[in-house]
Amino acid sequence: MPISKEQARELAKTFRDLSNQLGDFRFTNWGTLSPAQRQRIEDAEWTLLNYSSDFVTTAVGIALNDMLADLQALSDATTKAKEVIATIETVKDILKVTATLIALGGAIASQNPSAIASAAGDLFSTAKDVLGE
Repeated sequence: MPISKEQARELAKTFRDLSNQLGDFRFTNWGTLSPAQRQRIEDAEWTLLNYSSDFVTTAVGIALNDMLADLQALSDATTKAKEVIATIETVKDILKVTATLIALGGAIASQNPSAIASAAGDLFSTAKDVLGE
């Protein structure tokens, strides 16, 4: 059964918290733990922290998959940008469109779904403004 991005984020937080608790226990009881026990607990901390990181990655992957359903919005925005670039006559307008295209490319490269959606919306809005629509 697949998990949701919210569930993956919650798991990530839980495993990070558990790792922190183990670390607190290890340092609080440092003097009563043998070096081998301290090492086993530290190893467990890192394992849980790595799981937390993996769950964050899972959440991002799920969010990106969800975002791909909105790929049409990206396609619409970039198509509109092509239309605008073909008709732009002023440097000011080309710089405005270029800035929003760069922001979109950066958002896509960052794999941040909310940044991608925001940048696509900004690009579409800027393109419409430049076209006077």
